[in-house]
Amino acid sequence: MKQQLTRWGMAVMTAIALAACGGGGSDPAPAPTPTPTPTPAPTVKELLSKAAAVASNDTATNTSAPFLTVQDAGVAAVTIASPPKVNFAIYSDGQLKTGLAITNVSFAIAKLVPGSNGEPDQWVNYIYRKETAAANVGPNNKPVLATAMQATTDGKQTDAALLAAQLVASPDGYYTYTFKTDIKDPAQTNGVAFDATKTHRVAIQLSYQNAAGETVRVNPYFDFTIDANGKSVPVTDPSKTRKMTDVASCNGCHEKLALHGGGRVDTQYCVMCHNPGTVDANSGNNLNLATMAHKIHAGKLLKAKLDAGKGGEDYTIWGYQNTKVGFAEVGFPQDLRNCTVCHSGANASTPQGDNWKDKPSKEACLTCHANGTGSDWETSHKVYAGTLVKAGAAAKDLSNAQCVECHKAGTNIGSDRVHWNQNEENGAKYKMNIESTSYDAATRKVTVKYFLSDPTNNNAAYNLVTSECTGTGASLACANTTKFGNLRFYLGYQNQIGQPAGVTEFSANNTGGSAANVYAYKGTNDGSNHYTVDIVVPPDTATSVAFGTARVVSIGQIKEPKLQVKWATDPRPEVTPKVLVNTVVKNTFKELALSGTLQPRRVIVASEKCNVCHGALGTTSGSNTLAEAFHGGARDTVEACVVCHDANKVSSTVMTNGLVLNESYQFKRMIHGIHGNSKRTYPFTHGNTVVGVFNKDGSSATGGAPLAANVENYAAEVAWPGVGVNCNVCHVNNSYKQDLSPLASVVKKDTGVTDPGLWRVITPKAASCTACHDSSKAIAHVTSFGGAAFGDKTQAQFLAGARETCDDCHASGGFKGVDIVHGQK
Repeated sequence: MKQQLTRWGMAVMTAIALAACGGGGSDPAPAPTPTPTPTPAPTVKELLSKAAAVASNDTATNTSAPFLTVQDAGVAAVTIASPPKVNFAIYSDGQLKTGLAITNVSFAIAKLVPGSNGEPDQWVNYIYRKETAAANVGPNNKPVLATAMQATTDGKQTDAALLAAQLVASPDGYYTYTFKTDIKDPAQTNGVAFDATKTHRVAIQLSYQNAAGETVRVNPYFDFTIDANGKSVPVTDPSKTRKMTDVASCNGCHEKLALHGGGRVDTQYCVMCHNPGTVDANSGNNLNLATMAHKIHAGKLLKAKLDAGKGGEDYTIWGYQNTKVGFAEVGFPQDLRNCTVCHSGANASTPQGDNWKDKPSKEACLTCHANGTGSDWETSHKVYAGTLVKAGAAAKDLSNAQCVECHKAGTNIGSDRVHWNQNEENGAKYKMNIESTSYDAATRKVTVKYFLSDPTNNNAAYNLVTSECTGTGASLACANTTKFGNLRFYLGYQNQIGQPAGVTEFSANNTGGSAANVYAYKGTNDGSNHYTVDIVVPPDTATSVAFGTARVVSIGQIKEPKLQVKWATDPRPEVTPKVLVNTVVKNTFKELALSGTLQPRRVIVASEKCNVCHGALGTTSGSNTLAEAFHGGARDTVEACVVCHDANKVSSTVMTNGLVLNESYQFKRMIHGIHGNSKRTYPFTHGNTVVGVFNKDGSSATGGAPLAANVENYAAEVAWPGVGVNCNVCHVNNSYKQDLSPLASVVKKDTGVTDPGLWRVITPKAASCTACHDSSKAIAHVTSFGGAAFGDKTQAQFLAGARETCDDCHASGGFKGVDIVHGQK
């Protein structure tokens, strides 16, 4: 046996050797390939954790990620059973947010009902509450309606066990919310029928704290359709939803739209309740967002129409706990015809943004357009109602289908045509260009080379002398009614005796320098419509000496013949008889040295930031009319404003706090005073001639007569639209942190005193701060603790060494730093 095994082993070894040498017959069969171990599919928890690491999914900035990431992980974001369930995840600081409580969320759900017969598409909420009006609350102390239905959010369970189960955290990192309302039961939905064929939207009023301890308030929402199993399918076709406006447009002025206590921050959430099913019982007003938002922003215009007997209204709503909120003083800060400020189909976030011109409706149009008895609209449309509806029909009986049929886009009365704003639209054709500036000290002349160009025509230069002008040479005159006769150059320079040279601050305009200006048409044309003109610097005096860096600014507007608004084609013809309209110019500036080296004035604010709200700075006012624009729309850059509104610009009218002082109209103080009235104790005004203490609404604080009717009371008319005080909405590069002005603001020129050094002032930092913080306590604070002057020192005394000590406490970064007290990060 042992020998057999030995022989068998040797045979095997011989076979192996032969195989290794390639002999001995065919190759052996290859070894089988190992079967790879399958990679397990990622779990829901892994997918959500991966989504959390993507910065763009952060819930603070992404309104859809809470739902789409869950849906992509294989979990339906919404299941419409009885009642609906919503699965969502919250991402914060790169992590899945845990610890969310039922008190952190409120849910809304609505369906989108497509419009027919000219009616607009509408979100229709499934959940309602009944408002019962107080017996004595409403117009003339009486409610219009006893009760009214209002769309609302899903209620919280009252049973403790059900409440605990209403919001549940999954081990996979997402949350499940179960509605209290069964939206398939019409008895719970105010009769609104569930329709699985419609697009639906679910949204959250959500609050939570991020890693920095800040409270985040957002409104995530999800548009979806419903499959045969009642599960959500995300809407990817923009035409299957309705998004008319992007909250980012609102936030251009409002910084962060925050209503109902600060939790409603997205218009896509607002429309879920503010639809035709929501009515204010006290006023009887429908609170559909399209109607309400337009009427709020047109409040001042509508009230003016009411006062003039032109069919307007005093738009008022009674809100939380019967709080009366009137909008008669609210004015859109630019032209109301600028519909694209809020609505634009070119914005990917608002696919229905062009509905304002493609699908006009009474709900939207009869908001800015006053339509009561006696209104122009009612008068012009009544005849059509009598023809298209029935004899004797009221203008409001016209249907939306008839509105759409008449006002088709592209026709002479299409919304896109009649909302044309010549004042701003044609402004694209005019741009002033300063090619160079130079100064000859011997002749005291500043030489400016410039041209007015048409950016829409390869910057072709205009001839500034038109056929309307008269005379030639020195006798050439282009009246202010000629096309270019209003264009002018002003020279801003420094001339205050004792003024420090370290910081450039123009001071001459109100101390003998206002004559340093020239009309643009007066220049010498080089044959190519490029011009040269001289501005003479006024002579020095014993109280004013020109020095340092100066600035040449262009101002003015173009006088165009008014063109037909109701016209279907371009170019639009002129109206007859001829009427002139102001059209804005893109004005400019350039600085030069009168002595020493060029030291440009610091940049504090930017015109571009002003224009986010104002459209074209200076062209319209809060009453939305060009006729009431300041300076006729001729001053549209802050670089020009500071030349005239310098530290010596003082009004002939008086303060409203009872102090016997005039008001400073230095640009910084005036702008803060106008926009900062929410912080003021007394109104900032234009035209007040009575010394007295007045409340912000213009009433006398001592029981005397109120402010006169012709006084512009900015406290009553202007409210800063931001939710807080974000100084950088206007300021550039954090310039608000330090007031570098070397001059104090003049508030009193005593009788017979012509020396600017002897005019009484508010010292620089105090002048800025007390423009908003104007109470007696605040004034006492800046004068006692801050070492400031408030009308009790002269400019010369300040320049001689009086020092404000505000920075000791309020320097940026300090324990009471200006950035800290204004809530800036």
